[in-house]
Amino acid sequence: MSNYVKGIDISYNQGNLIDAIDTNNTDISFVICKATGGITIQDPDFAHNWETIPQKGFIRGTYHFYYTNDAAQSQADNFFNVVGNSYPTDALPPIVDFEESSIKTTDKSQIVEDLLSFLNLIAQKYGRTPMIYSNANTANEYLNDQRLAAYPLWVANPDASEPTLPTNWTNWTLWQYSFTGNINGVTVDEDYFNGNLQAMKRFISQSIISS
Repeated sequence: MSNYVKGIDISYNQGNLIDAIDTNNTDISFVICKATGGITIQDPDFAHNWETIPQKGFIRGTYHFYYTNDAAQSQADNFFNVVGNSYPTDALPPIVDFEESSIKTTDKSQIVEDLLSFLNLIAQKYGRTPMIYSNANTANEYLNDQRLAAYPLWVANPDASEPTLPTNWTNWTLWQYSFTGNINGVTVDEDYFNGNLQAMKRFISQSIISS
C-alpha cells in the first residue's frame, strides 16, 4: 500500500537474512529484530542484527517477548542486559510483544499492573515511550485497561485489507499484515507503518520523553 512504509520483523529463526538483503533491490524501510524473552531468553542474533540493520540503511527496532509469570523487573533487566544502557534516538521505540502464549497466569488485573510496571521500567531506562504488540483477541481479553491505550500499538492481523483494532485503541502505528513474506527464500513477517517515511521519523522523535 503506497500510503504506508513497509518493513519486516526478524529473529534468529531467519538466520543471517539481514546480511543477504540487497538494500538497492528492496521495498522495505525498517527492520525490527527480537532481543529477549522472559527473564532468560536472549536472541543469539540480536547483536549482529541490531548493528547491521542501520548499516544497511534501514530504520531499526527491537522487541521483548513478555511472559506474565516472570517479574517485570527481571524481564526488564534481561532486556537491558542485551540491548545496552542506552537506546538510539533514530530507532523505533522498544516494543513489548504480548501474545496468547505470553499468558501464564490468570489474574487479569495483576497482569495489567505487572505489564504497566514493565513498560514504565523501559520508559525510565531509555527515555522512550514503548510500544505494545498484540492482536485484537488477546488485547481485548487482557489489555483492556485504559492506561495501556497510552502506548502505541503494533497490531498483528495478517491477510486482512485493514487491521482489526482492539477496543482499547483507536488507531494503529504498526500492522503485521503477513506471516508469509519471502526474502531470498526465507519466510518472514511483513509489516506496515501507518504513514509515510517522514511521518515515521516524526513518530520516532515524538516517542522520546522530554526530561
